[in-house]
Amino acid sequence: MNAVELERLVPLPDRTKLADAYDKNYPLYEIELRRLNKILKRLFQDHQVNVSIKSRIKSFESYFKKLLRQYNENGGERIVLTDIIGVRIVCPFLEERDIVLKLLTAEFHVTEIETKGAKHSFNEFGYDSTHLLADLPAGTPAVNMPFTGKVFEIQVRTILQEAWAEVEHELIYKANYSLLNTPIRRKLASLNASLALSDIIFQEIRDYQKEIQQLSDKRQDILQDKIKEIDNLSILDKIHPIQNIDEELDKVKSPVKLHNFLDKLIFDALDAHSNQQYDKAVEIYTQILDMELDSKVRSIIYNHRGMVYFIQSEYQKSIEDFTQAIKSNNDNFRAFNNRGLAYKMLHDYNKALNDLETSLQLNQMQVDANYSCASLYFDLQNYTTALVFCDKALNIKPDFEPARKFKAVISSKLFS
Repeated sequence: MNAVELERLVPLPDRTKLADAYDKNYPLYEIELRRLNKILKRLFQDHQVNVSIKSRIKSFESYFKKLLRQYNENGGERIVLTDIIGVRIVCPFLEERDIVLKLLTAEFHVTEIETKGAKHSFNEFGYDSTHLLADLPAGTPAVNMPFTGKVFEIQVRTILQEAWAEVEHELIYKANYSLLNTPIRRKLASLNASLALSDIIFQEIRDYQKEIQQLSDKRQDILQDKIKEIDNLSILDKIHPIQNIDEELDKVKSPVKLHNFLDKLIFDALDAHSNQQYDKAVEIYTQILDMELDSKVRSIIYNHRGMVYFIQSEYQKSIEDFTQAIKSNNDNFRAFNNRGLAYKMLHDYNKALNDLETSLQLNQMQVDANYSCASLYFDLQNYTTALVFCDKALNIKPDFEPARKFKAVISSKLFS
């Protein structure tokens, strides 16, 4: 390299001068980082997105080492560091990651988006992560740090991607990559691929759970319409005795417990149930019950078939199925609750009360069972006790509108 070429090079960064500049600007970066954290926290709270936010200001040592590294790599060309302020957003699932990216691009002026890991071949490894480069919001303090711009970096990852990045940093980044032999590199690549597949599978399970919950909500609406038809409950035209009767179904959908054929049968049965194809639903539930099942799975299926019979006003059949559900799993508090409601429809109040009390002994935090007890005591004209159980339901869920309206009905009886 001749003298002319040497003169064209950007001078090697002066550590002492940069350290002074760093100390002077650090408090300003702290102010901006706090502001960014408030903006992000508000943004995700407003959109009800559950994420973890981590942030940092790059230490001087890291800042200076990166300057020297870029100086060496770029041959003295213009150097601009963009990650003095860094924010990392960790999401539970891939779905949240996509939502977060949309929110960030709408909130900030994003100048660059890069997906790390997308360039890796099948036998390479490296964490998946989406990196955004964004301008600092208007009103940023007048920072004057050499070799930097008024930008900050945002990393968006899932929990599994974050775990891999942390491990990779310890095993690879801090070590000499060239020393890793071929078998170890293949194992790391395989592990990274497994984590990426796990993220996809977790999201698929979550999507399936949402679909199941939608079917559950639809069946609940059908049940509520059925209750409205009962003459002795006409005064409570908004009665809502059972909610989310099959939340436990999500736990059953684990691929560890159910093979694909059974999984499909259960979904078909729930779909038929929700679409009021009751004969088809009973047929599929019965087919499932003829199979070899885990006792808890069998309990849930009996409970669901009993609900179909209940909707069809075949209360005795529903009681038989709820009883089988309890025999298969005597901790199934929803089956006790449902059987109690069926006994109530047959005016067998002693058995109804016994089942509802048992359900509450198993899980006293049920809005449904407390509300059902309030309704039962109302029918027995024990308005004082009915009010007690109505208050218990409201204590658990203050915004439960049916209980609020029912309380007004009970109070009118007590104080008339």
